[in-house]
Amino acid sequence: MTDLNSLVNPTLLASPIDSEQQHFQLVMKQTCLKLPTEPLLVAHPQIDRWIMEVNLLFPEVFEWEPPQLLVDTQFITQLCTDEKNVCVQVNTNAAFLENRTVNLIEWAIRHPFLNWSDKVKLWVAADYLSLPPENLKLTILALHPTHPGKRHEISWDERQHVETRDWLVSVLTGQAAQTKASVISRKKSPSRSAILANFNIEEIAEVEI
Repeated sequence: MTDLNSLVNPTLLASPIDSEQQHFQLVMKQTCLKLPTEPLLVAHPQIDRWIMEVNLLFPEVFEWEPPQLLVDTQFITQLCTDEKNVCVQVNTNAAFLENRTVNLIEWAIRHPFLNWSDKVKLWVAADYLSLPPENLKLTILALHPTHPGKRHEISWDERQHVETRDWLVSVLTGQAAQTKASVISRKKSPSRSAILANFNIEEIAEVEI
């Protein structure tokens, strides 16, 4: 996902990673795993409010235990393009419910609407778990530094699943085409050694100083 992020948002990696977001994710993970969080909460009091908001928006998160709820779990699947086969790996939180239904849960300081990263996570999860897209849903717990948090439920279906796969293929194919063009361009351009080999100092006119 990091490499894909650099293709979709080439300037994003130039900005510093939000440490508050990282600390919040760590506290959520430790809370769900019943590990101590006091030192982090003392150092980052803002996170305590976000934890309480998550508890209000979706209390089940703190009631489920592994293996029903997997926090920061990895799903990986293969994507075949005309150029090559690539593996797409995502990290997400997944609750395994009855009737082979899986609920992905994204808690973060973010906007509540569905973005391309969410779609990729849904696509990879459905493919990795061999689930019909309709058996998958996403719950977004969108938090904010000053405004109240929001909960947004996303359903997934076959149409969105196929569209996301096609979008991924187009992004990766476009990147491969750019790489080829860059290689061809470098081959056509004269090398530094070739330029030096053809360099004749006698042809340079003298300049009076």
